[in-house]
Amino acid sequence: MKVHLELEIEPEELRRLIGLPDMQMIWGAVQDRISDGDTEMVQQIAKTAMSEGMKTVDITTRLLKTLSGIASRREDSNESTDQKEPKKAAPRRRSSSSTSKSKE
Repeated sequence: MKVHLELEIEPEELRRLIGLPDMQMIWGAVQDRISDGDTEMVQQIAKTAMSEGMKTVDITTRLLKTLSGIASRREDSNESTDQKEPKKAAPRRRSSSSTSKSKE
């Protein structure tokens, strides 16, 4: 099934529609501290972002390897069943014109 959905809404409306929390106050406080020169907080944010980003990359890599393994096993099993069981031809049906000719 393929579904195409096009929405014309503002980012704030989309955030509320999906149910994400409003982070504007938190980001405002972070921007204030960064502009005040709080380098320790910036370093901590960068360290956390890098470690969490690497975890995400690792999880995504493992997921893709698993999915590709499942897909290749499925293709292998389909090929082996195709080789074992040749497809049978569908029985031929006579057209109505040929049966009416044979009756005459």
